[in-house]
Amino acid sequence: MNGKQLFLVLATVLVLGSSLQVEATETTDNKTGQFVPTKEWQVINEGQAIPKGLHVRINLQTGLKEAKLLDESERGTALQSSQTIDETDGEPLPLDYKKDLIEASQRHAKEYVELRKAYKEFQKNFRTDGELVVQLIGQYRNFSKNPLESELKPKLDALETLEFLLHQIDNALVFIDNGGLDDVLLPIVVNDTNTALRVSAMRVLGSLTSNNPKAQIKVFEKSFGSHLSQIIISSTNTAEISSALHAFGALLRKFPLAQKRVLSTSGTQALIRVLRSPEMELRSKGKVVTLISDLVQEKRFALEGSKDMPDAASSTAQYVLIEFEPWLETQGYCRALDDVLSKDFLHLLDQPELVEQFSTAIWTTQSMCHSVWSQSSALRHALLTIRNRYANSKDEYRLEVSHALNNICKRLYDKAKQHTELAHNKRKPSHKFH
Repeated sequence: MNGKQLFLVLATVLVLGSSLQVEATETTDNKTGQFVPTKEWQVINEGQAIPKGLHVRINLQTGLKEAKLLDESERGTALQSSQTIDETDGEPLPLDYKKDLIEASQRHAKEYVELRKAYKEFQKNFRTDGELVVQLIGQYRNFSKNPLESELKPKLDALETLEFLLHQIDNALVFIDNGGLDDVLLPIVVNDTNTALRVSAMRVLGSLTSNNPKAQIKVFEKSFGSHLSQIIISSTNTAEISSALHAFGALLRKFPLAQKRVLSTSGTQALIRVLRSPEMELRSKGKVVTLISDLVQEKRFALEGSKDMPDAASSTAQYVLIEFEPWLETQGYCRALDDVLSKDFLHLLDQPELVEQFSTAIWTTQSMCHSVWSQSSALRHALLTIRNRYANSKDEYRLEVSHALNNICKRLYDKAKQHTELAHNKRKPSHKFH
């Protein structure tokens, strides 16, 4: 439950409890003196005895017991009420019923007072998300410049909280405007030797740049793209590679300027390095081919959409300058993906989600790699093996993946349809493989 939700809950309780509000507790020196009843309501002091036959109530505005003489009209009613029958169980109401009611009301009034105190304390300590972000930045600035083991957990806790908060666009911009990139993330990503901190920092980076164009620009201006590329190229840690790919993709998607600058230098090399590395997990390779497929399709859709949207000319011009597919070819993407599937297809037999990722990438980039993949008997064997395994499954998802693989095999290996269908696919890509 966040601060706003807690506030609403407490506010609701206050409204419901307003009838029990206690403004003050009256005291008197005559606690045990005789109570002299009148026709007006009078407060019964703590421990004070009262004569029988009075009308007693608890004042829900003050929480105090009060009593007065019975009116003439009430005397008959009071006599009858002592013999009232409970309609639920048929038993007479106990004589101490009023006493129990008063004690219960007083107990609720005390609980309400305690709740009010807790609410005031909550108000005093309440922080908005933006205030909390600024507080966490300040906390990080106060950490020692030299790495201390005792500070590791507080740092990780702060980064975890930031990762959660910075999904919100406004919070991300507060973080950036208050120096969070320079004082928190950049020093960790570039210089820190602790892998756990680097992993957490890159998760925060991915969180604040996802679907946030203003944040993407600020992150790009700080050269995070090249820093992430170097981590992807040099690291052998699975968690670090995974978090770096997450931040890398969040920075590049729907940001053609960053794509051109980063991918034309070390960015494409970093992605292909993951595909080529035998030490990398298939899941990391799946993330790489998904990003490649997304960026290739993003450019195609932008160029096709510009025909119907003249206002998108400036954005289209930026996409025209991106030569991602030639860069992929230069770095050996086609052979790298062929090798991954040819050598590791047995590990994919029980991972349909990963198979779908690789299938989507093949379908999206086949126009670029057709001459390589159509001549690869090892790739053909891998695709057919997985297709046949899933075709005999009763699982609907596996059957869909099998259908996609079948379409890929037809496109790559049905020579009668290769040229016409290949040209059509280049004009109109589809992840559904129809």
